[in-house]
Amino acid sequence: MNMSTTISTNKKAVDIMQIELHGNGYGEKYKKTILKTQKHFFNWAEERGITDLRIITKKDIYHYQNDLLALVSKQTGKPLARATLSEKYNAIKMLFSVLYRTGILNENITSGIKFDLPKRESLKRQAFSEEEMSEILEKININTVTGLRDRTIFELIYSSGLRVSEVSKLTIRDLCLTRREMLIRGKFARDRIVPFSKMAHSYLSLYLKGRINNKDEPVFYSKRNKNGKQALKSGSISRMFSDLLKKHNMKKRELSTHSIRHSSASQLLNNGASIRHVQELLGHRNPETTARYTHTQGEKLAKIFRKYHPQEHDLFDAVDDDYKRRLESVLGIKGIR
Repeated sequence: MNMSTTISTNKKAVDIMQIELHGNGYGEKYKKTILKTQKHFFNWAEERGITDLRIITKKDIYHYQNDLLALVSKQTGKPLARATLSEKYNAIKMLFSVLYRTGILNENITSGIKFDLPKRESLKRQAFSEEEMSEILEKININTVTGLRDRTIFELIYSSGLRVSEVSKLTIRDLCLTRREMLIRGKFARDRIVPFSKMAHSYLSLYLKGRINNKDEPVFYSKRNKNGKQALKSGSISRMFSDLLKKHNMKKRELSTHSIRHSSASQLLNNGASIRHVQELLGHRNPETTARYTHTQGEKLAKIFRKYHPQEHDLFDAVDDDYKRRLESVLGIKGIR
């Protein structure tokens, strides 16, 4: 097969993927990431003389996995993180799944192939205790415009377990102060409605005073922008929190703005909330992610799980044995019934 046929074949695959991604409502950034990863796979295959996706074998997929594991991040100079590797490989699985479903391929060769990711790093993001979170929030001087803004940001993250990227995207239109709810534009176009606390409501009302009807404005914007229209970037929010910790001698390698979200989820679970409820609040696809995210394990989480088990709680759908086995593995416990 000549190069022109190769390009045509790849282009057809790209066109099909663009239709698939658009049809599922994925965000532009996510679509670009998926297509970029799949282009990397096309180039990898062509470099090895594989000019037709229909002739790729399971052995080729295993070779690609090994080459993924050998990739080094240009930013850190270290091997790619587990999450990055998983996302890249999932993009390839998606490619073969879609091409098989549309009849381009006679077989989805990625089906049943496991990708053995490297072990997780020993460093775990640490959560704050309730006392520590209260201490940090109280240290913010709300007598200044930026201080009030910062306190509102971190109160909101802590209240609803938000990602930093999610709070940075908030517009005034996304808020409903009357019902204490907000529309969160989450990862991979998974938007959700979440509540926020009375404390967060109080600070939002104070901070937005005089702006509440400017629906298209970002809730949080940079003071350096003269027209007040440019949203505060997530990186800026992370630096603000890091500076706050340093200022009060609380900075640790394991602590970041992510720790606030972590704290919110952990404290909800510790106080008896179900994994399913916390999963919905955080915008996770499945409860296994929620369990890993909070690092809350052992008897306490087992007790919570049994109390709110889907088969014993009429708010949730029943789950099968495979689900329970996976969750047992994540929680490090046995005998979930």
